[in-house]
Amino acid sequence: MINEYWLLLTKIKNIARYMMKSKIFYSVLICLGLMLLWFVLSPLTISNPLDSSEAKIELNFERITPTGLIEKRINLRQLFNDYPAVSPYLLEFCYGSNLKSDSSLSSSLITFSKQEYIAKTEIELNKRFSDLSAHKARIKGSFARLKNQFDTLQTPKEIVFSNSNFNYNATCYNESILVGLERYIGGNHPLIVESLNPSDFPEWIRNGMEENFMDRDILSSWISTKLFKETQGYHIEEMIRWGKIHLTTEMCLRLDNKDIPASQVLRWSNEQYDWAVSNEVKFWKYLMDENLLFDSNEKNRAYLLNNGPYTIGLPEESPDRMGQFLGYKIVLNYIQNQNIALKELLDIDYKLILKSYNP
Repeated sequence: MINEYWLLLTKIKNIARYMMKSKIFYSVLICLGLMLLWFVLSPLTISNPLDSSEAKIELNFERITPTGLIEKRINLRQLFNDYPAVSPYLLEFCYGSNLKSDSSLSSSLITFSKQEYIAKTEIELNKRFSDLSAHKARIKGSFARLKNQFDTLQTPKEIVFSNSNFNYNATCYNESILVGLERYIGGNHPLIVESLNPSDFPEWIRNGMEENFMDRDILSSWISTKLFKETQGYHIEEMIRWGKIHLTTEMCLRLDNKDIPASQVLRWSNEQYDWAVSNEVKFWKYLMDENLLFDSNEKNRAYLLNNGPYTIGLPEESPDRMGQFLGYKIVLNYIQNQNIALKELLDIDYKLILKSYNP
């Protein structure tokens, strides 16, 4: 009887020991599985898919100021050697400088710099944009992701930050992008209010003079000039082109999988974007009723796509460039449903993209 009891007790101990070992084994297995799952998924939770295998690019950043050029006593040969792409436009068009001789260049730069509002602008820019490192890192990373998606695309060699005398935000010249920093100090800044004539710079223009649009403008200027070039066909083709530009800009600007507001991509306030979303179906119906999709009238194209106080033909509370917005929504809808890579947008005909849109 005792032997049977000990035999039974031994079996129970063996079973318990096996169960303990099994628990440890399965616990270890589960932990290893969770660690593997974390290793696989964590990159997706912290980074944009475009972040992987970023292309290696060379991108230089330069800074040009009128007073800086005077202090360097820069001559014409040095000017054209250092800034071959942007210097003729910047100095002749923006500053009104005379490039016929070294002495005329020096004299015209001094005259330009002595203007009160130019002097004040220089002071404000030096204070406001003394450190552009965050912008530079984001810009370079965005162009690296762009290059990774469109491997045959040439990327800019340099970004030139300057005072453009309120002429441009960001504009491309050959392999360079010229950025007018004064266009990003805020539309309600006292310098803007005091210096700029309201008839030349109405409220809708000043509303776009915000720093959070700068990186977007730089990237979009290159994409719209070098990648998705302007079309001459129907309005809907140009609308979808702008949709491709905005979506590519948005995806390349994302860092660590953090969305940027679509309103920022479109250079709107949140309220303007909300209005556009709420009236998307009505706008589509308006385009259909007025036969504007497959129209090619230049005036109508300007109404739908160009900057302005609002979109002409719609209520005055509408934002401008509603045609660009609709193009963005059409392309976004297509790429989400088809699950395609950005680079495939280059060769996809606008009619195929339009066909999938269901407002």
